[in-house]
Amino acid sequence: MTTATEHRRYSSILTNLSLHGLQKKELSHHQELRRASILVPLFERYPSENSSSASSSIHVLFTQRPQNTKSHGGEVCFPGGKQDPEDNGCDITTALREANEEVGLDPTLVQQLARMETIESKHSLCVTPIVGFIEPPSAAEPSQLTLNEQEVEAAFAVPLEYFIMDENCASIETIQWGKNREFIMRTYLFDDPESGRQFRIWGLTAHVVHQVAQLAFSKR
Repeated sequence: MTTATEHRRYSSILTNLSLHGLQKKELSHHQELRRASILVPLFERYPSENSSSASSSIHVLFTQRPQNTKSHGGEVCFPGGKQDPEDNGCDITTALREANEEVGLDPTLVQQLARMETIESKHSLCVTPIVGFIEPPSAAEPSQLTLNEQEVEAAFAVPLEYFIMDENCASIETIQWGKNREFIMRTYLFDDPESGRQFRIWGLTAHVVHQVAQLAFSKR
C-alpha cells in the first residue's frame, strides 16, 4: 500500500514531468532528419513478498533487442521506432504505436506526461522521447507483457531513482557527436534481481533516462 508520504512524492514526480509539457522541443538542426519516437514507460512497482523493501517506487521499463538483429543487436533501449505515414506526423502516436507493437502495451493505459528534447541517433534519426505513466501498473510489469520476439528479446524494470545516483554510473565520458557538438556518454550496469541478469544501459538510452530522472526528482 502506498503511504501518504509516498503519494506526495509520486505526485511531485508526476507534476515535475507534467510541467515540462508535451509541446515540441526540437533542435533546429534536427528538423530535416527522418523522425522516430521512443516511449519512456514509468509505472509504480510494489514490493514482492521476498523483497526487503516495505515501500513501492516508480520504475522505468526497458527492453533488450535480440542479439541477431541487424540494427542495435543486443542493446538495451526503450520501445520505439521510426515514424510511419499512418502516424500523420505525430511523435506521440509513433511512440504509442511502437510500444504496442513491441511489448503489447495498450495505448489507452498510457498517461502522456512529457515530451523531452529531441536527440540525434547514430543513424541520423531525430528521436523524440515521450514520457508516459502506466496505469494499472501491472500492465507494464515485464512478466505481463506480450513481447514481439522479432524485435524484443527481454524486458526489465529499473527504479527511476537509480539514475540520479552518481555511484550507479559505471562510466561517463564526453564524445564528439555530429558536427561541432558534444555528447555525454553514460554507461550503467544494472543487476536485475528478477532475471538474475546484468544489463548494460548506455548511449542514447542512458542519456534519455538520466534526463528524465533529473527532471522527475528536481526540486522546484
